[in-house]
Amino acid sequence: MSKKLISIKGNIINFDETFSGEIIFDQKINKINKLNIKTNDFIIPGFIDLHCHGANGFDTMDGWDSIKKMTDYHLKKGTTSILPTTWTSTFEHTFNALKGFENYNKENSNILGVHLEGPFINPNKLGAQPPLAINPSVDFVKKLQDLAPIKVITLAPELDGMDYFIEEANKLGIKIQFGHSLADYDCCARFMSNYNIGFTHLYNAMSGNHHRSSGVLTAALDLGSFAEIICDFNHVSKESIKIAKKCIENLYAVTDAMGATGLKNGVYNFFNTKVEKKDKIAVLEGTNSLAGSIINMHDTFLNLKQLNFSLNDIVKMTSFNAAKYLGIDDLGYLGKNKISNILVLDKNFNLKEIYLNGIKINE
Repeated sequence: MSKKLISIKGNIINFDETFSGEIIFDQKINKINKLNIKTNDFIIPGFIDLHCHGANGFDTMDGWDSIKKMTDYHLKKGTTSILPTTWTSTFEHTFNALKGFENYNKENSNILGVHLEGPFINPNKLGAQPPLAINPSVDFVKKLQDLAPIKVITLAPELDGMDYFIEEANKLGIKIQFGHSLADYDCCARFMSNYNIGFTHLYNAMSGNHHRSSGVLTAALDLGSFAEIICDFNHVSKESIKIAKKCIENLYAVTDAMGATGLKNGVYNFFNTKVEKKDKIAVLEGTNSLAGSIINMHDTFLNLKQLNFSLNDIVKMTSFNAAKYLGIDDLGYLGKNKISNILVLDKNFNLKEIYLNGIKINE
């Protein structure tokens, strides 16, 4: 790591304050000076994406080389912290995909760990997931943890054996999110009274908020403190994003980006499933069923700007809340001694500069 101090000036945006000033940093922020200057640039914390499958033709489930290439793609879109996310698959496939993961902390990487989306999900609420769902297994997770730090698991709480599994996962320091689930409100509420439960791609692939039949979505909106949400305006409407933000204090945006992100329109094969990319959406070929998103976190930021959220709230949704959810104090905020994951945007909010651990990332 270079020890030469870097200085950048602009309008500094945190979730709780905005001021013009200067940030002086190397690997960590050394000092922030408030200055009375006129500037068109905005300086914000690097984006944090806790649910991302792939990009540019590469996918987490294709192994370490693909993980590195897809996380590099998202880094160049401003995502300085990311959880490569698995699909529901066999233990052998998942284990092989995560081999080599120990290399992530030997280089200047934006990888924080892994999000397991399944396989402990409801087989009747798969969405675009492969039909390989199984009941929960602590052994499955512990063996994967020998390869990679498992930070988040998406699961369906109504499955047999979840009481024991969630208790053990909590002991391992793994965050539990409900998703791909047909659970009712009471099932969710029971776990939420004992654990800090999050929710995976809010609204999508979960039992809903019918006025006479309360499901996972109802529990999230009524009781939830944290939840992720896809803000591509395809998975969730603009109005529903606004409702979620009103109800869930620590709502944060994710991409749920899949391998077709960044590619031209066309049909692509992911896990023996044909996915068609059509401009801003990806669907299972021949259907209207969404197959994950093809958005990145910078475009997510711009979409949230369209909703007329304040820059402070957008920073909260694209960085601070996700760091808070994982309990990482030195990310998601521009302050002294915080890690120097920093973005510089121009007056139109285009990316100008990206810093990862204080090192400038070139296109």
